[in-house]
Amino acid sequence: MKKQAFLYLCTLFFGFFMVGCNRLDRSAAQLQSDLARQADHALVIVDQLAQALDENSIDSVWNITSQEKDVLFYIYNNQGMVYWSRNWLAATHIYFSRYDTWEYYQFQNAHAICRWSAAGLYKILTVIPVKYNYSITNDKLRNTFLPAYHISNKWDISREQKEGFVPINTSGGKYLFSIGPATPVEATAQTPLAESFSYSNVLSDNPSSQRLHIYLWLSVALFLALLAWGIIGLVRSHGWGNMPLSRRFAYSMVALLLLSYLYVFFVSIRFTQSAYNKRQKSELLQKAHYIQKNIQDIYYYRLSLSDIAVNIDLRDLCYPYETDINVYDLNGNLVGSSSPAIFDNGLISTHMLPEPFFSERVDTVYQERLGEMDYLCAYVELQNGSYVTIGYIAVPSYISSDRIRAELDDFMARMLPYYLLTVLISVLLSFALSRTITRPLNTLFDNLMKLKIGRKNAHLEYNKKDEIGKLVERYNEMVDELDDSAERLARSEREGAWRTMARQIAHEINNPLTPMKLSIQQMQRLKNAQDARFDGFFDHSTDMLIGQIDNLSRIASSFSSFAKLPEVAPEEVDIAEKLYTVITLFRNNTEHVPIRYVGAEQGVFGIADGAQIGQVFNNLIKNALQAIEDKPGGDIIVMLKELPDSLEISVSDNGGGIPADIQDKIFMPNFTTKSTGAGLGLAISKNIVEGGGGSLRFTTSSKGTTFFVQIRKV
Repeated sequence: MKKQAFLYLCTLFFGFFMVGCNRLDRSAAQLQSDLARQADHALVIVDQLAQALDENSIDSVWNITSQEKDVLFYIYNNQGMVYWSRNWLAATHIYFSRYDTWEYYQFQNAHAICRWSAAGLYKILTVIPVKYNYSITNDKLRNTFLPAYHISNKWDISREQKEGFVPINTSGGKYLFSIGPATPVEATAQTPLAESFSYSNVLSDNPSSQRLHIYLWLSVALFLALLAWGIIGLVRSHGWGNMPLSRRFAYSMVALLLLSYLYVFFVSIRFTQSAYNKRQKSELLQKAHYIQKNIQDIYYYRLSLSDIAVNIDLRDLCYPYETDINVYDLNGNLVGSSSPAIFDNGLISTHMLPEPFFSERVDTVYQERLGEMDYLCAYVELQNGSYVTIGYIAVPSYISSDRIRAELDDFMARMLPYYLLTVLISVLLSFALSRTITRPLNTLFDNLMKLKIGRKNAHLEYNKKDEIGKLVERYNEMVDELDDSAERLARSEREGAWRTMARQIAHEINNPLTPMKLSIQQMQRLKNAQDARFDGFFDHSTDMLIGQIDNLSRIASSFSSFAKLPEVAPEEVDIAEKLYTVITLFRNNTEHVPIRYVGAEQGVFGIADGAQIGQVFNNLIKNALQAIEDKPGGDIIVMLKELPDSLEISVSDNGGGIPADIQDKIFMPNFTTKSTGAGLGLAISKNIVEGGGGSLRFTTSSKGTTFFVQIRKV
């Protein structure tokens, strides 16, 4: 058992080891590929530099190398170094080895590969830094690979080929260095930085404001809440086009406000950051001029800076101004510093920045770099009493990103509460404003929904003269025009109905007049002839004449009822009581047809004309009795139902139904299927029901007919 466990652990360890080796091999291959690409690019630049040097054009040399950040170039002649492209690399004590071959070189603050090239009277040293190699490390100065290389910092560089390391070669197969697992390195002593005014900021921490974090989280929460609110509104409305106008207006206002506030907020941050940097540069350059005046007074009679204890003078001068001071000679080499330990430890190059040295203007502020951190440095000329330049003065001021962030944090911590409060107030005002603007539109919509032809429609009250006021004014004009049109239409319909009714009445009256006239003429002939049949014919004719006269009387009575029908006056009516009263009267019918009722006998209220609604029930039940006349097993069912918004009264019979060819004529005023009557009952009933805001309809089949009366509920 122990043997199996041991074998398992060995296998597991070997597996992890192989995985680690594979990752190391892949990283080595990637690094070698990146180095080959950098080397090929550097050789192209070297050829351009050789051509520029052949033309003796330093300006061209500067233009060629000024944009190169990952490759450094140093140019020498017989007197020494005459050009350098960057000054962050501590490239001191460089020795010539041989031309046209890449060699590994360990500088004080970086691992690199170098190559010497001949260019006429000049020698060009090309340096490709690979990894930082600071002797002092902390969370700001880290020995990481340069950004040009896509490799993890868990690997380290070794000049020797050791076990567990992978060799890195040139494209020609020449060995350069090896990479392998990095050993943990604790942060080293930081005394040189602590003694410096400018670079001591590398050691300081400026934690972000806790209050700012709270405001930022509140801002994110508010933004997410508004975003969720917008998405939910879109989903519920099934798209932007289907969303209510008030909500679309509110959403648009909130979105525009948020975008405006975000734009102003970020512009304010950028402006604050720019103003902070500008202020720092201005103050730093002003301080450099004060220092320049003091140093020039000290070296008023000097012709050069050689053989001078510059460090002592600068050390005494740095305390009043609370800044570091570096002095360079006319060749750009460091001759003195108030903090020499920084240069002794190889953190910074002993050469000044090439921009002020090779440009015409020296007195300005430049941005330099220490590891991954940026800082500002003001350069001014050092002149003696005869206004002869004998060197250069550099006044660095390390501005860490933490200090800039602290400045911005303070600004945002003071501004965010006001922004949040303004956003909340703006959102609430957007809702209120959208409701205020769209309220007249909603009122207009409600009135349009209630608009009915044939009754008085109310005007809208809106006193403002804006676009909505014009719309309301037009609506009121339309209501007046609609009322006038409805009145004219009603008058025209009444006139047409009277004409139709007159023709129907004339037809109904003419039908019995002809047999009546013939009967009277026959009686005259029999009487004149003293025919014995006169008495019998007289008795028969008088009965017929009386029947026809009764029919004419019924026609006249129906016509009179239709003509005298008053306007419908809707009111609150106990529909159940009205209906049950009519049913009670009809239950004692001569046809002995049972009438069953399902519903309440009273206490169910609706909106109808209380004086005429009983006539509707009367006509429907009478029509149901006539539909099953002389049919055995006749049955009538009357039901009263309460629906959510209305009352429904149904009158059903089991007669033969209404034929399909006359169903669309049932409610016409002059239509009837009976041998008597003018066909006005259903027309009058429909007018009474619809005048109260209800409806009258029917369903029919061969098994019977059901009429439905829909009445508005109280």
